[in-house]
This record gives sequence, structure tokens and C-alpha cells, in this order.
Amino acid sequence: MANSIQFLHLGLGAFHRAHQAVFIKQNIASVSMRKSDVADSLSAKGNSYEVVARDGDGETSTLVESIKESLFYPRDITRITEIAKSTELRAITLTVTEKAYKNDGVNGVPARLAYLLEERFKAGAPGIAVISCDNVPSNSQFLRGLVLEVIAAAGNSELLAWITANVRFPNSMIDRIVPAMVSDVITTEPFNQWVIENDPISELFVGTGVEFVPAVKPYELAKIRLFNGVHSTLAYIGEVDGIEFVANAITHPVIAPFIKALQESEMVPSIVETGGIDLPSYAATIRKRISNPTLHHRAHQIAMDGSQKMQQRIFDGANDLAKLGRKAPLHLLAVAIWVHFLGTNNEIDDPLAHKLTPLAKAPDAFEAAVKTLSLPDFTRALNPIYFEEVAKDLANIRNSSVLEVISNKMAAL
Repeated sequence: MANSIQFLHLGLGAFHRAHQAVFIKQNIASVSMRKSDVADSLSAKGNSYEVVARDGDGETSTLVESIKESLFYPRDITRITEIAKSTELRAITLTVTEKAYKNDGVNGVPARLAYLLEERFKAGAPGIAVISCDNVPSNSQFLRGLVLEVIAAAGNSELLAWITANVRFPNSMIDRIVPAMVSDVITTEPFNQWVIENDPISELFVGTGVEFVPAVKPYELAKIRLFNGVHSTLAYIGEVDGIEFVANAITHPVIAPFIKALQESEMVPSIVETGGIDLPSYAATIRKRISNPTLHHRAHQIAMDGSQKMQQRIFDGANDLAKLGRKAPLHLLAVAIWVHFLGTNNEIDDPLAHKLTPLAKAPDAFEAAVKTLSLPDFTRALNPIYFEEVAKDLANIRNSSVLEVISNKMAAL
């Protein structure tokens, strides 16, 4: 191959192409993990493409040429393995969505990553960085635990020791709104952020705008709660009330004050270690970014995989507020809206939809709320002390409408 590859990226979606591939100036081999069509289409175009950043002030266009190879796992496993073994490879990065962070057999992401690291170990190549770019708390370290679990189960103590000593898993936080693609051009917003825990890989990012910090957790919590939590809440409101785009939801006269209060009165206080971030200012920036009318970010796209997203985006914040002795009525209303969505929407894209939907459809609101939120599959469950209030909100939604319940909740604060 003419191109030496410094980055191997798993997850060839629009987000990767509008985010990591823009920041990284070295050569990337990007791997589609689910379907071959994206990799094949990108390869056919010479692996270069255009990213258009838009907001109310206009647009800018960037030609991205950092991706040198577009591959499909497992079809191109020979080439992927060759890259993983290369001494020139410096990092493996991932955007594989929250639902991929579990050990579910040989085709699961942790098992595939364990295989690639084993091949690197057997080749005698030096250690590298493995950087998760997904919205998972302590993402890279969580992934590390899953990978080590796979290797321990296989009884490979030498590989376990090598990874522990040589492979680094710095946590990271990524942020850019990238709606699903509707053409060959990737449309996004001007804002673009990537924060990584201090690591030797920083030498490859000098002058790129990537931030290296002692601890990512404050950035991670701020983004997951104040941005992703708001995004999910808006998505379910939109899906239930027939608002197609989240930009239209966040500017709605009833929804706008609810989202502002959710952020400022509950999400901000739920984050104790701020890392020096001005959280109210950050929250205001988030609201402005989501209201960007040029992005056409559909509620339906954001609403997918709620069982994986709601746990860290909403459940965790509500649980932290309980530990602080604070109430979380707006978080709980967001949960109730999600349960109502599960019980009334016929097009739910969620790995647990087959279990959640029948529970959420229970005629009795209390039964629907309790059984849905008690599903054993949740790894970060909502505190049961909240179930009764969620059930009351759900009953009110069923008897009136989401917007009316939001309006009444705000009036009662």
C-alpha cells in the first residue's frame, strides 16, 4: 500500500467523517462495521468528500482527504489486520454507538478489538492508544474493561499482560451535530470539539484544535447531560407531538422554557465536579446550537436506541440529584415522555424495543412506568424512588398531551 496508516478507525458513519477525519491530519483507514455500502461508496470516490458547515450566518465547505482507505469488517479483515500489526499505526479510534459497548460474542466490537490487539502483540509491534469517541461515561476505560474481559475469558494471560503494560485507553469527549446524510455531502454545524485525556498521542494533534486535559469527566458529563440529555428529551417530545426537527422543538414557546429549566435547575446542579467549565454558559450555547435551523436534524434519528442513551443522559443525572438531596421533576417528566413514546410509537429503533414496548403499552400508567423502568437489561437503572412520580406524569400525558403536561409542570415549579 502506498499510504502508511497512522489511525485505524472503527465505525465509518457520517459523524466520523465530519469529526475525527476533519481533526486528524495523518492518514486514516476507516472501517465500516455493519454494512459494506458506505465503505464501497467512499472508495469509489477516491475517499475524499466535502463537509459543509452551516448556521444562520452562512456556510463553509471543507474538502476532507485524510481517509486513505475505506474498509469493511469482516470482508477486508486481511488488510485491517495488516494495518493493526503495522509499526506505523499510532491509534485505534472508535465511533460505534452506545449499544456496541457490551460483550456479545465474537462479532461484538470488544471481541473484534481484542483480536486486532492480539495480532499486534503477536507481530511484536509497539503499544498504541485506543480512543473511544462514543457517548459512554469513561468511554475508553469502559471499553478497556470489556476488551480485557474477552481476553481473560480466553485465558490469554500473556496478551492480558501486554495490553495492560503497553496499550493506553485515554477517555475522550466528542461534540458536533451531524444529522443523518441525505446526499453525498455531509452537512454539519460550525462547532467542532474533541477533548482527550493527556496522552503521548497529543504530538500528532499539534495545531489541530484537539484539547488535551488531565481529566475528561467534567467535559463528558457536561456534554452527555446538557447536550445529549436535552437532545433525547427533544427527540421524544418531537416524536410524540409530531415535531419533525429538533430545531423546531427547542424554539417552541412551551418547550423552550422547559429545556432551559431542565438544564439550569437540574442538569447543572447534578454535575459537582465542573472542571472549571461555566456550565450555565455552556448550556446556553447548546440551546443555540440545537436551534440551528439549517441542519434539519430529525427527532426520529435522535430517538433511536433510547434504552442505551437514556441511562447516562437522564437516569444518571436524576440519580445524582437524589444523592444530593435535590428533586428532579423535569428529569422525571423526560423519562415519562420516553415511556409514552415507547408505548405509542410503532417505529422504534432500539435493541430492547421487543421487551420495552409491551411493558410501556400496559393500560395502567403505574404498571407501565414501573415495569418499563425495572427492566433487568438496564445497567444504569433509574432510582426506584422516582417511579411513582414518573407514573403520575405518564398518566397525565395519556389523559391530555405532552405539551399540556409540560406547561402545567412549569407552572407548578
